[in-house]
Formats: sequence, structure tokens, C-alpha cells
Amino acid sequence: MAATYRIPCQNFTVGLASKIMRLIPFAVPFLALLAFGCSSDPQTNNPSSSGGGSTASSSSGSGGSGGSGGSTGGAGGMVSSGGAGGMAGCSVESCQGPGRVCVGDACIEDCRLTGANPCDTGTVCDVGDEHPGQCKAPGDGCVISSPPVACGAFTCGPGTTCGSDGTCYPALPCAKMACSGNSCTGQSCTCQRPTPSCTPAPLGTLDETGTLNDFTFSRCGTLVSCTGGIFDLDFDPSCNAYGVTMISGTDYLRKITPAGVITEWAGVTNLNMGEVAALQGVNGTFGGTSEEVALSYICCASCGCIISGQGSSPQGVALLDNMAGTLPMQIPSSTFTGGTGPFGNSKVDTGPYGLSWGLDHVLYVGNVDKNGEYYALDLKTQSKTLLQTFTSRVHASAPFDKFRMLVALEGGEVLLVPIAGQLGSATSLMTLPTHATSLVRDSWSGRVYAELADMSIVSFAADGTNLTTFQTAPAKGRITIAPDGYLYHLTLGYPTLAEIVRWPLPNTL
Repeated sequence: MAATYRIPCQNFTVGLASKIMRLIPFAVPFLALLAFGCSSDPQTNNPSSSGGGSTASSSSGSGGSGGSGGSTGGAGGMVSSGGAGGMAGCSVESCQGPGRVCVGDACIEDCRLTGANPCDTGTVCDVGDEHPGQCKAPGDGCVISSPPVACGAFTCGPGTTCGSDGTCYPALPCAKMACSGNSCTGQSCTCQRPTPSCTPAPLGTLDETGTLNDFTFSRCGTLVSCTGGIFDLDFDPSCNAYGVTMISGTDYLRKITPAGVITEWAGVTNLNMGEVAALQGVNGTFGGTSEEVALSYICCASCGCIISGQGSSPQGVALLDNMAGTLPMQIPSSTFTGGTGPFGNSKVDTGPYGLSWGLDHVLYVGNVDKNGEYYALDLKTQSKTLLQTFTSRVHASAPFDKFRMLVALEGGEVLLVPIAGQLGSATSLMTLPTHATSLVRDSWSGRVYAELADMSIVSFAADGTNLTTFQTAPAKGRITIAPDGYLYHLTLGYPTLAEIVRWPLPNTL
């Protein structure tokens, strides 16, 4: 179906341009606009307006793939302004040189265009904003490229990737793409991290109201009497911060806006909270303004948890009901699950783990009824669908792209798992040195960050290569990324006091 949108647009514009050029041989800019300005809007000739994911990495080593933005391309967006010649009646033979192509009566230098001469050995076709359409050496700086990939009836060129539906999507850090016929390349591919659209509440001191560290003392009292605190932290695309607690008695979900305004919801009586997940994007795209929050209850079998009107299990998943202001257990576990890692504490290494929203607006989690089972959840209908069964316990998960979730297993293996509704099995991406406590993907660069049980924070490219150490955490905990371009580490508030620190993420590829 996608080909029937693109190809007629291409044939129409090229045919019309040929007739015009016979009458107006000097109208090169108009020809370029017609021949290559087919919009990639989903209503015209692009099968999707959202980003997809791939294991292809950019030549800069940043490992960019996945969906961070829409795929709409502006008219003429694939034509470079540099290198246009005035060679009347050009031909393939007369348009020599890497990246050059004959367009009507002119030679255009734009290696992104269909029929362009290949780049020389040792260079790649750059789709980055600094020199789009030029053949550049990968080490020249700010070079964004990826090998072309066959994708059904299409070819996904540099800056794009093939989705499981057989069509092309922008590959991070590209936010858009443009297509000529059945060939697509990335657009809006910046080597500089975009300016943040918002800033979370400040970190603050341990007892400073309206700051992130104020999470620690939710109904917890003073330093002396506090037996725990915030146990997980997450941000939504509007920089609202969410935390869940593990304290004596009732636990709480707390929200802090960028302005420091606090809202708090009480959980089910005396059920420990494990993870909190804020929606990271919709329609296959990171970002947006939708607000939806879920959390897990992980009280262990021997923890003496009190159950009040919530079935027979103190483990399961809850959805924030904003209207009622409650956190009811929506998906109770049928059996207790638990393990020996990643924290090495039986009271916290228990229950569902890997709670995360996908970019399809579906909630995912592991170990609900059995270790290693990975589910898609529908909290409103209180139902779940088993997607994959692994041989070991799920420790963490995060959205990867429009089609897949990142899942980290006990022992350190990281997999790409097709989301609900997609065919196929999980594929191994890489194996970390030890257990992962948490995973998150940078929605600009495409790199994946993981905190490990040995307190190291590592990152790797989207194809599983280029594993590097980013930071060392002050204690065991979890990480998340906020829209301000910082990676936040939370030292878990049980059995120690919580601590929140942050580090700036790289601003250039």
C-alpha cells in the first residue's frame, strides 16, 4: 500500500518537470522542487509519521536509530543547494564525481538522491544538518550516516531504518525523512542536542520542600525516624517528576512539577511500591504532552504486607486514577515472584520488574506470575497478554522504538522484544558485564544507558556496540533521563536513605 502512495507522486512530478524543462531549460530550481519534493506526510506518500528503530548505527559512533519525531519532509528537502551546475543537457556520463546526479539539465551534488554516484571508498553519504548530501569521511565531525537497507518495496537510506511493517522510518538522531520514489533518507539530523523544552524541579536538599529530594520524606518524618524513602524515579516529556516510596506503613506516589508543586496519592495499605513508569511518547514517537502513570506493588512473601480488598496478592501493577485519586491494584500477581538480584536484598528483589510504557501507549512488565514472563498490560480492562517467556528473571525494560522494547534479564543480557501486535521473537542485542538495575534510551542520540549492580553506569550504541562507562553511581540505584538533557541517578530509599544526583548527557554526537 505504501508504494502506491509514493510512486505515483514521483511519476507525476518527474513527468510534469520533463515537459516544463523542454520549454524552460533554465528552470533548474523548479525541477528540483518537483522531482524530489514529494512530502513524506502519512496522508500522501509515507507509510508512517513516526520514527522506527534499527540496529544500524550512525557513522559518528553514536548508534542512532529509533523514532524521535515525525517523518514529514519539506518540499525540495532532499536537494542540496551546493554543487548545482549549469550544464545544459547533462547525462549520467557528464555528471561525474562522488555524490553527483543528473537532474533534468543540471548536475546536482546530493548523494541522498536516487541515481546519485556512490561516494568514494572511505567516505559515506552524510545526512547531517551541517553538510547534508555531501560525501564525507566518518571522522570529519558531525557526520550522520548509515548503510542503505532493503525494506520490502523500499530502500531505507542514510538516516532511516526499516520497520517491521516493511516501510522506512527516521533513525535517531534524525527527526524526519524525505522519500524520492521508493528510496528514503533522513532529514532534520542534528549533531547538537536540541535545546531543552523544560526543566524539572531542582534537586534541593534532603528536606527542602518542592524539590526532587523532598520525595525522600513523603510521610516519613525526620532523618532519625525515616526507615526508607523514594524507591524509583521517572520523568514525563513535560519534566514532571514521579516517585514511589518504600516506607513503613502506607506508601505513596508523588508528583513534582517543574515549579515544585507537589501532588501525592496514597497506595494500597502497607503494600511496598517497586517501580514507577511515566508515558514517554505516543504513536511511535518519543515526546508529547500525554500524561499517564503506572506503578508496581512488590511486597515480598515474607514481608508481612497487609492486603485490604485487593485480592490475594500483595504483588502486581496499578494505574493512577486521576479522577478518583487512587492507586488500585489492576493486575494482581497470581503467585509470588522473586530473585537474588540486582540489588541483593530479598525484600526488594521481588515482584514484577521492568515496568515501562512503550511508544505504542501500552504498558509492559515482567515477572507478574512467573519469572521470565514478559507481558503487555491493559490496566483499564484489567487484562494481560504474554509476549515472551525468558529463561531468567526480567530486571528492567524501556521503549526502544515504534516496534520494540528493550528488556534486560538477570545476568545482563539485553534483548529487543517486539511490542504487542508485532510478529517475531526477541533478539539478543548485547550482554552487559553484570545485572542491570535499569535501562533508558536517549531520545535524541539513540544511545542506551544502563545502571549495573556494580554501581557503574554504562552506555552503548543502538546496535549493541561501543560499550563505554559513563559514570559511577554513589550507591546501588536506578537511572532515568529527563528532557533537560541530564541523566538522573536515584540511590534507592531502602534500606538506605535516598539520594538523587545527575550528570549532563553528551551534547554532541
